[in-house]
This record gives sequence, C-alpha cells and structure tokens, in this order.
Amino acid sequence: MRHFLITQHNETGVNSYSMLGHVTDYRSVPDPELIQACLRGEQAAWDALVERYQRLVYSIPLRYGLPVADADDIFQAVFLKLLNKLETLRDRSKLASWLITTTQREVWRLARQRKRAINLDEPEDEEYVSMPGGLGSPHGEVERWEQQQFLRQALQQISDRCQQLLRMLFYEEPKPSYDDIADRLGIAKGSVGPIRARCLQQLRKAWRKIGE
Repeated sequence: MRHFLITQHNETGVNSYSMLGHVTDYRSVPDPELIQACLRGEQAAWDALVERYQRLVYSIPLRYGLPVADADDIFQAVFLKLLNKLETLRDRSKLASWLITTTQREVWRLARQRKRAINLDEPEDEEYVSMPGGLGSPHGEVERWEQQQFLRQALQQISDRCQQLLRMLFYEEPKPSYDDIADRLGIAKGSVGPIRARCLQQLRKAWRKIGE
C-alpha cells in the first residue's frame, strides 16, 4: 500500500516534508508519467502532483463562497480520494478535469451537510468560468488551467535569469520599473529590453517543445 503525506494548503505552496523514493524534479513531467511515479511509491512525485494542482482545487470552494476552513477540508478530501483512485483513473491525461469535477462534488456534499444553499452553476466570483450542467464536463476551466500549467512548465525550462526577469515583468504586483529590474538583476537598465526579447524567445521555444 502507498503511504503519502497529504499536506495542508497554504498561501506560499505546499508545506515541506521529506521526499521518499527517487529524488527527481517532477515539476515538468506530464500527468500520466507523474501518476505512474506515484504508483511506484515515490513521495517526490506525489509532492509535485499536489503542488501542481493545489491552487486549482483550493480555489473552487472559495469561489463558491465557502469559508477557508471548509476549503481546507475539501482540499484534503479531494487529494485523499485521488490517492485512493490513482490506479483506476480512466484517462490520466485528464486529471485536471477529474479534480474539478471531484472538487465540485465535495463542495455540494459539504454544503448539503451544513444545510447551506449553494448554486454550483453560479459561483460568487464572476470571473470564474461556470461549469456547464453543474457537475458536467468542465472543459473551459480545464483548458484555461492547462494553458497556465504549460506556461509554468515552459518557465522552468529557460535560464534562471530569464525566469527571474519574466516573473518580475508579468507576475509581480505592482509591476517593477526597468530601474528596479536592472538593480535587482545587477544589469544595466538599457539591457533589460534586449534581454527581455531573448527571454521571450526562449519561452516560446520551450512552450513549443512542451506542446509537441
């Protein structure tokens, strides 16, 4: 029997704990291979799988208006179910879809348990993509999530300096000025633009390679 630690979600990512089995960087490994590594009992693979999908799972109950404590309970329940279902997943390439559907069902179950009215077709966050048919196929959300996942994987394939630069340019709020970026990277301000162009070229190549 596999024994993995299911960690509590937090704002900065999963908690740190010991990795058992092969010590490998699984962050860019496709889902089917990642699941297979989990089935071999490799804790590092399970860590990577939880880290990859924790934000997706945790965001769903919050967007339907459930409190943080309930979102924590649902997060734990969903990954426990996943752990128990790893061997019998029908299509390992559609893990995101399975997680979204399972999380929605847990939201409904908990809401019913707490006798709380909730509309699974109309989450409180207006920017959230409504799932057609309530618990039906969450195609739109899966597509959006997969694009974000491809981008994260592509970022991990480029040089460290390019990762730093692009994260500063596109992820940080408020966005840093070129002066700030140059100071933090230890480069001339006039170099930021040309380096940015080269880094974006690296990113496009990595994106194409992942999509092949």
